[in-house]
Amino acid sequence: MKSSVSSESILINNKEYTLIGVSNSPNSFGICDTTLHRDKGIRETFFIGNEALLNIIQRSINGSYYNEIISQISPMGRGEDFPRRVSAVVEDYFYNNKNLTASLQPLLDYIKSGLYVVYEANMIPTDGEGNYFWSSYMIPHEFGGSSTFNTVCRKERSIVPSFLVPTENFGSFSDKLMKSANERVKKDDCAYGLCFHLTGMFCALLSSHYDVTAALIHDKKIKCLVIEPIKYICTEEEMRSYQTSLSAEVTSEENSEDVQQDNNSDNTESAEDVEPCLYSCRVKIPFSKIPNNLLERFFVTRKGLYGKYTDTVVYNCEKPSHAKSKRSMPVNVLEKCERFPDFEMLQSAAWVGHLSDEELDALLMGETTLNGRYIINKNYYSSITIALNYLQYKDFNRFIGFVSSLLKNEELIAIHQYAASRLQTIMDPRIEALFKEILNSDSQSYNMLKSSAEKYIKRYALYCESVAASKAKEKNKKDSLKRDISNELNSLEV
Repeated sequence: MKSSVSSESILINNKEYTLIGVSNSPNSFGICDTTLHRDKGIRETFFIGNEALLNIIQRSINGSYYNEIISQISPMGRGEDFPRRVSAVVEDYFYNNKNLTASLQPLLDYIKSGLYVVYEANMIPTDGEGNYFWSSYMIPHEFGGSSTFNTVCRKERSIVPSFLVPTENFGSFSDKLMKSANERVKKDDCAYGLCFHLTGMFCALLSSHYDVTAALIHDKKIKCLVIEPIKYICTEEEMRSYQTSLSAEVTSEENSEDVQQDNNSDNTESAEDVEPCLYSCRVKIPFSKIPNNLLERFFVTRKGLYGKYTDTVVYNCEKPSHAKSKRSMPVNVLEKCERFPDFEMLQSAAWVGHLSDEELDALLMGETTLNGRYIINKNYYSSITIALNYLQYKDFNRFIGFVSSLLKNEELIAIHQYAASRLQTIMDPRIEALFKEILNSDSQSYNMLKSSAEKYIKRYALYCESVAASKAKEKNKKDSLKRDISNELNSLEV
């Protein structure tokens, strides 16, 4: 029997989302519960057909705010039908300007029955901690930002799932495919792909692994169509509490449009008119915006459906991973990954939205409140770390000024180690000058930072050498090209 698909476009805070309800599906791909012993935690598995691709393990049944373990079990087969269908979706939607639901139809015929929200998002090609996404999942371990609900701003605020998990085996990396991806991405403004949301801030990349890598090399954006299952309900009481906390926050006219767009709190209703909503990692959707047939689809499938492949997937997800590889990407790729925003920055941006200079000055004075309200929260250490991460993501120049003031204030020694760790991957002459000042200081307060300062200064010197060598290489290339053209012109004159 063919799947029955219903869709509806909705606007939340002037952003378009597409709700898709799927019923009577063969449940050929998606996420299913493969937990064997619930007292030991919950395990979910992303599967295609009877193949288990990725395990997501929540250590505790009540651990919705704790980081989860993500690991690759087996890669997505290249010669099979599913990769072809995924490539067709990307081609139709991004290159042929086909309608979203029509583009997704080849997959919607097979996806697990349920309710999904689909949207476009810019993705970050790392594991959320600065490591290249395609080689970070060989050994199972916890990933920051992988909790069901984000740990900094809790369930009350939505956040964009921005980090990637591979579904292809890095061990089968092909230089030939990488070369063709390089040529393709050079011609476009960005690389395009298709993702399926797994947990927290992580999505499984179903296509375009080589294009994403090429975009990273050429410093281009990565835009993906994200399919996110909707699993949760925000009750009226939770929404009222959420709206009350929002109305207590000071909104500034100085907030730029970009800050407002990236502040991932979706305000669905006013504090006076609150209603329950369906909740995904990215968006809260009030019941009044959801057609009855899609709402029914949610309640029928929210506890999960047992599919014809479930038993085999449970068996296969117990197998040891075959996704091992001794390959590694070039150093310049890994260094570029280090400079991408990490999960702490994105969570902090979702929490804060805006920080005024007055609030930053109060934090530097050791205060957590200003004009009778908390600047961020009552815990001073948390307030400082969130402020640092927010500024590093949103306003780099203010970040440099703020972190310099922190490190120069010897009374704030408790935060020095964290602040110094935040600077290690940022190559900037102002930071080098700051660390040199710390290294040459006689103050006992900076003893703990001496090794970090030495490490940074050495790394910055290597970085400067690398930049100089790259510029010299580029100059030689241009000079050589000029000589070739000059020789051709001389031969023509003769």
